[in-house]
Amino acid sequence: MITKKNLILVILIAFLINGCDLLSIKEQQEKVAKFCQIKGTVVAEQPTNGLIVALIRYKTSSFKDNDNWALVDHYVLEKAGQWAFYASPGTYFLTAFQDINNNKIFERNEPAIPFDSKKKFNCGSGEHKTGINLVIPHDGRIPGNAPVDISKLQARSKSEQLNASLGQALAIGEVINLDDQRFSRENASKGLWKPFDFIWESKPGVYFLQPYDENKIPVLFVHGITGTPIEFSFLIKNLDHSRFQPWVAYYPSGSQLINIATILNRTIIQLKAQHHFKKIFLVAHSMGGLISRSMILENSKTFQDQLYASFISISTPWNGHSAAQIAKYAPAAAYSWLDMTPGSEFLTQLFYAENNIRPIHLPPHMPHSLIFTYLHSESDDGTISIESQLRAEAQEDASHLYGFLQSHNGILEDLKTSKLINQLLFDADNE
Repeated sequence: MITKKNLILVILIAFLINGCDLLSIKEQQEKVAKFCQIKGTVVAEQPTNGLIVALIRYKTSSFKDNDNWALVDHYVLEKAGQWAFYASPGTYFLTAFQDINNNKIFERNEPAIPFDSKKKFNCGSGEHKTGINLVIPHDGRIPGNAPVDISKLQARSKSEQLNASLGQALAIGEVINLDDQRFSRENASKGLWKPFDFIWESKPGVYFLQPYDENKIPVLFVHGITGTPIEFSFLIKNLDHSRFQPWVAYYPSGSQLINIATILNRTIIQLKAQHHFKKIFLVAHSMGGLISRSMILENSKTFQDQLYASFISISTPWNGHSAAQIAKYAPAAAYSWLDMTPGSEFLTQLFYAENNIRPIHLPPHMPHSLIFTYLHSESDDGTISIESQLRAEAQEDASHLYGFLQSHNGILEDLKTSKLINQLLFDADNE
């Protein structure tokens, strides 16, 4: 948790005193910048559900021997759409197949893009390979004596994963307890100062707090800056577990917010392809509300479905935080600070498109309950100003507004808030 004074202090100390931390951030960002980005779309000649794109790292001049290539990452889609990989520099080949029986294992009778060494490509440090359009031919097949088990692509040690894509390190539905060490406040702080190390050591992604239950609606809790899922302990404990199953997002809060949103949305899409749930509800605190709105907008634009069926934001700085402006003058600032600066491109694009003119709204089917917090005779809740929490565009998109006389962090341990959230989720479930 972070208060207004602490947030300002963190930035001031980083800017004025702690050059080591700033250097660390810069080093972390340089590490991430060395990864290449590979993005595109995939479709099948014969339309079907269940598509998997695989990224293959090319090692020698021939595909004839299995030792000459290695699968480094995969992307699961429920239907035709966009995919993306973040990988270390190297030579790659892309293939894709129709996962007809949804077992995430390539089988020789499944349509696929055949291997062709002429289609390998280099992706250099910091390079962006975009606009790659993959088409799975109906009669396409991949030769070989054994299937490729995509589900076994799991993150190993940090050193091993440095040669794989960032996406491979994600937790996708791993069952865990809130008291797990990776959710510690120390690790959460590292997510701001050392996001690259956080990725490999704390493993970001979406976690389950109990085995998946097809009879319960998922509720994803999204934390804020320097946050951790343990901040939702009270709300999760008091959640109606007879109807809902709590999931928690975990991410390095020093990263660019648009990238966090993209990765989390990608993870939810993969979980949907695996478990076939129809809808998911979002409960987000502080900066997590900004990320959640970005997730919703991206999913609506890319997949045009109604996956996110309810959105509850708590104490969210819709207009940013004035203290974050200091980050503009720091020699190396956490990307999220820049995104949190009032008037930033990220904040603007949450509400406007086409040269910041055309308004962007949340999907009409989805209720957004906006909870704001304030203290007696104060213009904020100890961290975020009421003005920022009640940005006009956010209010316009909200189906309900609820004000609480609570501090920025105290709201997460308030019984009235817990009861309200349960009621809002109940109402959304019955719409």
